[in-house]
Amino acid sequence: MQISENNKLPWGFVEGKIANHVAGHPVIIQIFDNDEIIPGNSVGAVHFAQTIVNEDGSYEYKFRVLDSNNGKITKIFDGNYTVKIFKVVYLQPNLDVI
Repeated sequence: MQISENNKLPWGFVEGKIANHVAGHPVIIQIFDNDEIIPGNSVGAVHFAQTIVNEDGSYEYKFRVLDSNNGKITKIFDGNYTVKIFKVVYLQPNLDVI
């Protein structure tokens, strides 16, 4: 995901469609700042969220990229980010739980 330094819009969004979603379970969205990521840990993590999955497997999550407080604009997101999406999966019925 790339947020332009010239961005004037207050909102960003992540959308997609997943196959074989589990009804009633959300997708988990993790956003990482590419300039801060260290492989193997969560450094660089800047935003975590969950959002519902529609019947057709589609989802959309909106989030603030700019904040305005008393006329002062603050950039919450600026630059390049990695977005990871996680979903609940079905287990095979013959698997045992330990």
